[in-house]
Amino acid sequence: MFFMFGFTQARYCAREKGTMKRFLMRTVVLLAAALLLLAGVMLYRTMTFTSMQIQVAERPLPEVNMERAVDTLSAALRFPTIADLDISKMDASVFLAMHAMLAERFPLVHERLHKEVINGLSLLYHWKGADPGQKAILLLAHQDVVPAPDAESWEQAPFSGVVSTGCVWGRGAMDDKGSLISILNAVETLLEKGFQPRRDIYLCFGHDEEVGGLNGAARIAATLAERGVQAVFTLDEGLAVVDGDLFGLNRPVALVALTEKGYLSLELKAESAPGHSSTPPKETAIGSLAAAVTRVVNAPMSPRLTEPVRLMFRYLGPEMAFPMRVVLANLWLTRPLLLRQLSGAPTTDATIRTTTAATIIRGGETENVLPAEARAVVNFRLLPGDTIAGVTKRTRNLIASPRIALAVQGQANESPSPSRADGPGFAALQQTIGHVFPEALVAPSLMIGGSDTHHYAAVAENTYGFQPLHFCPGDLERIHGRNERLGVESFKRMIIFYMTLLERAGS
Repeated sequence: MFFMFGFTQARYCAREKGTMKRFLMRTVVLLAAALLLLAGVMLYRTMTFTSMQIQVAERPLPEVNMERAVDTLSAALRFPTIADLDISKMDASVFLAMHAMLAERFPLVHERLHKEVINGLSLLYHWKGADPGQKAILLLAHQDVVPAPDAESWEQAPFSGVVSTGCVWGRGAMDDKGSLISILNAVETLLEKGFQPRRDIYLCFGHDEEVGGLNGAARIAATLAERGVQAVFTLDEGLAVVDGDLFGLNRPVALVALTEKGYLSLELKAESAPGHSSTPPKETAIGSLAAAVTRVVNAPMSPRLTEPVRLMFRYLGPEMAFPMRVVLANLWLTRPLLLRQLSGAPTTDATIRTTTAATIIRGGETENVLPAEARAVVNFRLLPGDTIAGVTKRTRNLIASPRIALAVQGQANESPSPSRADGPGFAALQQTIGHVFPEALVAPSLMIGGSDTHHYAAVAENTYGFQPLHFCPGDLERIHGRNERLGVESFKRMIIFYMTLLERAGS
């Protein structure tokens, strides 16, 4: 009996073993087929990941009177047009003196364009087009600059406008008087050539971009909106031409911002009874505040790929080496891997998440006295789609303490809706960049800083950010830093860019 039972069990196990073996074989075959199918799909998507670059017909670059241009930029840099949140601290006479210099240096602009002074110091020029039915183009720049408190450490004085070593030196050379003078030079030269745009052109030069633009660009934009002006696109400072090795490419890359990040600062404030440090309570104002700031800063917002950044990789991916081309052609599968890689460095991390930075913390004056109040400011740069209300609510939930008061600090704005990369405005920019910077690849992107651009969202179908300037190593640090300067050859390309853009898009 025992023998028969054992024999039966052995036959059953053998049968089950055979079934399991067949099951495992089928599983291996199915898995191999799935992997082959996946590899095939990925390879197909990579092979059909076609280039987004365009061919631009070569044509001679226009002539530019660089002696006049350099002399005018040098003169503009000698005016310390420093912005301040407190309007009463801004020296209006310096701005007005620069306006007079511009009128003298660009006589045709001031004779044939309609000039207005908006809110005392901002400038608005209207170049009337031959066809009033077409939507306008707005070219933006700003007159104001940041201070140069460390003037003695500059190689050339920050407000000297000295021309040396092939550069024009001074605060604002790159940010943003180089753009302003380039635009006016371009228009003056086109007027000398007898060019007449078909569509209206507006030149919008705010006076307080460095402190938010509320009294300058915002007022210009409101004036245009009141008059019913509608623009096909605006172009302001923003991104630029950068070295391609940042992306593993052997060609420069011209990045055009489709939008910029929003801006929000939240003030956290804690209060407690003041007292002597020898008998501290369990919770103090500084202790409560420090705990709240720690909770907020240690809980960064989740990364995500917004449309401008996705499009950047769509434009650059086909130009990359095969392994990266596979990754970027298959973001449906590789997105988590890409996000993890981008999170590894502060600059790239800022392109994929709303950033959180504690920037101010204050409380207490005397080492042995408990203060009655402590406050901190946490600054957020908002990704497109993230709202002021949503980030504020999330921050309040993270703090989770009734002892901490939370309030929006100063000016706040959300990121404007991204502009189109498949419309005539971007096409005009891509063609112009291809003409003036033929060595560069072109790609849409996201500007992680801020500018005057967002003020014009209500009057323009698209708002683009691109400064026609090739940024070399060290240039970024010189903006708002020491030894800001603009190369004469780079300055020439800027003028040619605006001339070419106006001839192409304006007609």
